[in-house]
Amino acid sequence: MKERSELHNKVRDIVLACIEEVIAQGWGRIQIEQGEAANILAGGGFIDSLGLTSLLVAIEQDIEAELGFTINLTSTITEITPSSTHPLATVGTLTNYIVNHIDNITVSGVV
Repeated sequence: MKERSELHNKVRDIVLACIEEVIAQGWGRIQIEQGEAANILAGGGFIDSLGLTSLLVAIEQDIEAELGFTINLTSTITEITPSSTHPLATVGTLTNYIVNHIDNITVSGVV
């Protein structure tokens, strides 16, 4: 359980740092001071298409560099069913989505 919470915290920190980079480039307005409650695409959050693409790529690269997991957010997020909570709604939903994705990778033995 401790490992999962540590992973969650690391992923959250990566997501927030990447969002901060996107904001610095002027591609979005996301109130990262709200932490996991910060809206990305949900009410009040805004990120343009270039910013969103840059964000997902930056997260993928940082997850691989810092945690050693290769993930492809741009393809997996487009496979979300309409009934699912969208992973890009908030920082928290995106963090949980990535952690669950990494858990699936480690359970299947593919790293």
